Amino acid sequence: MEILKNFSKLVIRNMVIYSKYIEKLLLASSKNPYIKKFSYKDSKGFHELGLMGKGILLNQDLKPWRYNRHFFSQAILSPKFANEALHLINKLFNELEGYWDKLYLKEGR
Repeated sequence: MEILKNFSKLVIRNMVIYSKYIEKLLLASSKNPYIKKFSYKDSKGFHELGLMGKGILLNQDLKPWRYNRHFFSQAILSPKFANEALHLINKLFNELEGYWDKLYLKEGR
């Protein structure tokens, strides 16, 4: 039950499309409004799942957080990644659009 309480706090999700938003997300500031720090009390469910201390968002340990953040910044902000991501997003969107068209044509009969 504790896990569900913690997950209910993370209901809002934002999709990052523009590079200016990624730069704000990766801003190295203690006053960054885009990164929420979890207290131990709020993160018991994440500890139970083994998620705390890993990655960028749920990592409270400064040394691995800096390493992960640097690695993430280098990978996600590279032009090659951006071009490949745009290509794959367009491909998936076109595929999804085809499914919607087929569904619409079936219902129109």
